Amino acid sequence: MTHEVTLTALAPTGEAVGRLPDGRIAFVPFGLPGERVAIRITHERRRFVRAALHGVLCPSKARVMPMCPHFTRCGGCDWQHIAYPAQVDFKTGLVREQLHRLGGIADPPLRPCVPALHAFGYRNRIQLVASDDSAGWGYRMRHTHTVTPIQACPIAPPALNTLIATLPTANVAFADLRLFDDGPRVVGAHPHALNTDGTITLGRWRYFVPAEAFFQVNTAMAEVLVMEALRVLDPQPTWRVLDLYCGVGLFTRPLAERVAYVLGVERDAAAVRAAHRNVAGLAAEVWAADVGEALARPALRRVRWDAVVLDPPRAGMARLALDRLIALRVPRVVYVSCDPATLARDLRRLLDAGYALESVQPLDLFPQTRHVEVVARLSLSDARAQASGPARK
Repeated sequence: MTHEVTLTALAPTGEAVGRLPDGRIAFVPFGLPGERVAIRITHERRRFVRAALHGVLCPSKARVMPMCPHFTRCGGCDWQHIAYPAQVDFKTGLVREQLHRLGGIADPPLRPCVPALHAFGYRNRIQLVASDDSAGWGYRMRHTHTVTPIQACPIAPPALNTLIATLPTANVAFADLRLFDDGPRVVGAHPHALNTDGTITLGRWRYFVPAEAFFQVNTAMAEVLVMEALRVLDPQPTWRVLDLYCGVGLFTRPLAERVAYVLGVERDAAAVRAAHRNVAGLAAEVWAADVGEALARPALRRVRWDAVVLDPPRAGMARLALDRLIALRVPRVVYVSCDPATLARDLRRLLDAGYALESVQPLDLFPQTRHVEVVARLSLSDARAQASGPARK
């Protein structure tokens, strides 16, 4: 049985939403606000339903033909049916909605999302799964373990797509492909652990990146992200800066070229080893530690920090870690987030602790998907920061 609904908005999940005649909200993948569509309900709850798009009766002007023949089956892209300028506008709106609904920030100082330099061919890493019938390599279908074989992925660059054709299909279940400065490599193939390391260059900064360590998947926009974080922080030569969840040193290295001292904190062992190498010879050190535990150490707490940059995983900051950071009363905070929902939650707690939200800048590091990176800047008043902060070491 099908139902006709008018779609009115996009949810943070990337799905379009409308309302059934009985008042329940319908979540519809691959729809667009303003469209009249036919849907088929797949899961029912008391207040909402999830539905499959059965037909588009009145399409949005933003609807386009997807580039990938596997779109809607592959579990990767959410938004290839949306014209790219509209994707960027939607991401601005999604960040605003999350800050308002989850963070209670009625009128955030939000700038329009910065578009990606390349809407396709941007990913420096793809992870493929071998199909059960040895038909080739592919991605898992949405919400299942079934593999959709692919010949090429349009959000991956040509070099990685060429490498797909060379992968063996026998006795290997998983392949991790990365594009380094010297070309594409298979850095991991289960059950064979290759662990091939490489370097990735952003502008004038070259980073050593272990195969198993996290690095931003959009190389071109990662440089834009670093420059935006530096711009809003405006680091000064005398500053001491904390870089929490520092990874391989994405922000640690450029910060160390501009300030008196940077302390990076990261618990992933491979990333810490890389970060030591990436900041060698600079005014920086890196601790191998959980952020919450590091923030409790006397050696850290007795320093009067001028600023903190934090780039936590999608789950945001653990409550204890954020409480300990707030207790330091660092005057300036730059929060880099890949999840507007957890960002909104953590910003609310910082605002309640006396910080002011000065700017929020989304950046599109993930075209064709609902995901967005956000850089937020907060500050304490000078008087409050000076009164509350510990003595400078």
